[in-house]
Amino acid sequence: MFDFVRFAPPKIELGFKGFVILSEKPIEGLHGVIVRASNAKELRKKLKNVGDSIVAVECADWKEAVMRKKVDILLDSENRNLDYATIKLAKEKDVAIEFGLSKFIKAKGLKRSALFSKLKEEIRVVNKFDTPFIITSSAENVYQLRTKKQIENFFSFFGLSAKKADFFAERIVRRYYDERYVMDGFFIEK
Repeated sequence: MFDFVRFAPPKIELGFKGFVILSEKPIEGLHGVIVRASNAKELRKKLKNVGDSIVAVECADWKEAVMRKKVDILLDSENRNLDYATIKLAKEKDVAIEFGLSKFIKAKGLKRSALFSKLKEEIRVVNKFDTPFIITSSAENVYQLRTKKQIENFFSFFGLSAKKADFFAERIVRRYYDERYVMDGFFIEK
């Protein structure tokens, strides 16, 4: 399983195959690009400038983000509001939904309770349609990093399968960083 983080982590063993660094500016190694937009027009404009790498989106119009061909991941945040139709559309368009642990670490009190409630509802719909998803620490600094086991246990408590999350995360990484990868189930043999 890969962990998708927002900073360059130090060389430590947390049980992951590797870290995928999501940032607004591409960097060395396994990386992806974060596209933040306030509306659909701005999103389309920013996606035109993105090269061939993993694209993670944080946008006010989630449905528009799912409809874009270049988008691979819908980023998790405290103010993300995915509706039933958007999650179903993500399944059809093969866009993964990120479930990150860091927003629960940062939140306190009743806000954290509201996040748990929203998480349970999103997971119910994701499981219903078998929508692609990834579970991550979504760490922005070293203090938000957690081990693979802690992340898996947390989200499996709410009903997400760690094996499915591992499959979807690995599939996203293989699309861009495995020269032998053609599509699911097809590889070029050497």
